[in-house]
Amino acid sequence: MATIDFASPLLGDFSIHLENAFGPTFGWLFGHLIILAILGILIQSLRNAPLLIREFEITSNFIANFIGYGIFFVVQYQIFLSFSFPVTGALVTAISSTLLWKWTFDTLTPSGV
Repeated sequence: MATIDFASPLLGDFSIHLENAFGPTFGWLFGHLIILAILGILIQSLRNAPLLIREFEITSNFIANFIGYGIFFVVQYQIFLSFSFPVTGALVTAISSTLLWKWTFDTLTPSGV
């Protein structure tokens, strides 16, 4: 019996781990349930986008800061990799440096000036 397997291309190696842990039938089932859950969360998020934007206070300034911190993280990660850091070390160092940078700007920058 041929089955359609959407989980393998979308979940990658995680679907193999599911199949090894639960067997081929339940691994296939759990993989597809995970995909359906993710789709459900995305659909609900899109339906409630105005509410989420208002409650999480997502503004253009927030998005610009997020993009800036993301670029800063990627640049740092590449620099640490070029210094021959291991991947995990480069990732942890870039994340911690970016969070420190964000905390410094959020805490020390006057907001009411």
